[in-house]
Amino acid sequence: MYRTQTPAQTGPAGSRLVQLLASLDPKAAASPHPCFAERLGRLFDLSDTIALDAATQHRPKGPFIVQHDISETLQADLLKTRNTLLENLSHSFAGKQAASVISLPALNNDSPAGKRPTFGPYERFHQAHQRQMIAALSNLRLRTRRQLTAHSAELARLAELDAVFDHSLSAYVRRCFSAMPAFLEKRYRTLWQQGQHTPPQHWMATNGWLTQFCKEIQMLLLAELDARQEPILGLLDAAAGAATDAGTRFSDIDDKESTTP
Repeated sequence: MYRTQTPAQTGPAGSRLVQLLASLDPKAAASPHPCFAERLGRLFDLSDTIALDAATQHRPKGPFIVQHDISETLQADLLKTRNTLLENLSHSFAGKQAASVISLPALNNDSPAGKRPTFGPYERFHQAHQRQMIAALSNLRLRTRRQLTAHSAELARLAELDAVFDHSLSAYVRRCFSAMPAFLEKRYRTLWQQGQHTPPQHWMATNGWLTQFCKEIQMLLLAELDARQEPILGLLDAAAGAATDAGTRFSDIDDKESTTP
């Protein structure tokens, strides 16, 4: 069955994913409401609001172990996770066979001309990469929160808030990204209409319609990876700021001690 729903806005205006969606279909990235605060508020029910209030009142007791290299540690973990996902994605589109690689659907060159191949294999391919992202980044976000919780009371409170936002917005995030296959199916049909009169052996040529579609899947998955890691980048920015503040305080103490008679 042909699905007609379009994805809701999945990132801030100007994000790579929103820009890409808008370039492929201007209607897909249209914001349902101009006020971000109001749209965000609608995503929290009573239980979410209570949990958020409790998180803002949270007073961690420790003990805390200050990690002077916490920012570098968290960045290294993010880069390792991201590079693994990017490597798997690259290998998938390059046709490399490996246990961790999700294979790009193979084209049957004997497909009858004028008959559109089924979209199902490409939908399953895309969703498999989405599941891989979710698993890797969810675990990374949990590890990041644990590191922040152990570092200081300030970062522990931030980790508590992030856990509430993660839980409260999970249904919305899932709904947004689960709409991507419908968008891809629409693009699949559009590109097929443009190239359906070419013989099947030309579909995966440099300018073939199916080559273009595979490029779009790859670009959207890369943009989705960027969007999904935004909350983790926010936590890393906070950790970097805390490390900088701590360094400044220690420097001030050293300066005072050096000028004390």
